[in-house]
Amino acid sequence: MPLSPAVKQGMVSNSIKRTKSIKVYLFEQEKTTIEEKAIATGVTASEYLRSCGLRRVLTAKPPADLITIRATAGNLKSELMMLSHLAKETNNQEILDTVNNAIALVDQTIAAAFNLDVPDKSALSQDK
Repeated sequence: MPLSPAVKQGMVSNSIKRTKSIKVYLFEQEKTTIEEKAIATGVTASEYLRSCGLRRVLTAKPPADLITIRATAGNLKSELMMLSHLAKETNNQEILDTVNNAIALVDQTIAAAFNLDVPDKSALSQDK
């Protein structure tokens, strides 16, 4: 059942009582910190936690295999960047173009794995 805007904002009539609870295990220092933050904002610990929990949106942690892909792709990109610098020093445009294309593919792989936007590099390379 979706929450009404009044419930989401913590403005529930006193005639309606909350009857459900959640048990949370904390270290003593965590409990103290939450209580101090609640007092500092002028609400009870329950109101503070409810407000934090209902308003905050967390993103899902990516799966381990995607993290591995990103790390491997990052290492590959680092190696390609070093190769790019060597190609510039030797003034070998063919190798430089090939390396830059490979770097763009690595960026696309990382972006695809994490649903990120990658700027169009072709427009940038035409400005040179």
